[in-house]
Amino acid sequence: MKHSRLRLRAPASAILAAAILAAAGSGGCASLRQFLGATLVPVQTEIDLGRRLAAKVEAEHRVLQDRQVQRYVRFLAKPLIEQAWRDRPGIDYRVTVLDDPGQVNAFALPGGPTYVFTGLMLLAGDESELASVLAHELGHVVARHSAEQLASRWGIQMLTSIALGEDPEALAAVFADFGAGGAMARFSREDELEADDLGLRYITAAGYDPRGMVRMFQGLQSVEGGSSGSLGGLLATHPATAERIERLQRRIDRMGGDLPQRRQGPRYREITASLRQ
Repeated sequence: MKHSRLRLRAPASAILAAAILAAAGSGGCASLRQFLGATLVPVQTEIDLGRRLAAKVEAEHRVLQDRQVQRYVRFLAKPLIEQAWRDRPGIDYRVTVLDDPGQVNAFALPGGPTYVFTGLMLLAGDESELASVLAHELGHVVARHSAEQLASRWGIQMLTSIALGEDPEALAAVFADFGAGGAMARFSREDELEADDLGLRYITAAGYDPRGMVRMFQGLQSVEGGSSGSLGGLLATHPATAERIERLQRRIDRMGGDLPQRRQGPRYREITASLRQ
């Protein structure tokens, strides 16, 4: 396994160098990183890889059996997904709740599958707060952060083999590296800030109170002293939560006073009451 991984690093590096030269020549600085993701990992490979990783996630984690809560979370995600589709169409964005009250976390896989743990839903106080996390994770998918990261770490040949179902052992290794709390905990500063910006734009355009993102980060900050296992990727990343809160608040202040108001706290607490039993 180690031999295969080392053998594939050279081709991946060569592809990365070629992509950088092509993007630099086109002058598309703002889209450079998304361009790299598309160059390193074909869209269909990313989608197939995400589906196989999703099957592993749902085999190793307990999917919440409460259909009402699952439908409700997908209802909240629908207007966010519509916004994500504007930036990156052709992706099967799908949100699923995982039943683990000890995990205050959410994550997205390559190609669209997105997961939120019940522990995070218990921390959120209204629809806008949960929506802000879902929007942030959709931002990672839109910007292809995971695709770029996996290609640079594992190589396109290995990822293609996994996507085609030809290497179950490699799939298990990538899953262990990328699974909940894995690669998500190593997103770069630029990745996290870009996902914050996209998420803020998505919740605002979808009619959610954008201040919900600030409140959600404040809630996460309040439990930041807990174990990294319970917080997973959301706070194991950098920049620090306090810096992200200040940055988001400045961006919201620049939006002006006429902001969307949707929070629906009573409805959120009523529908998620079963999680507190």
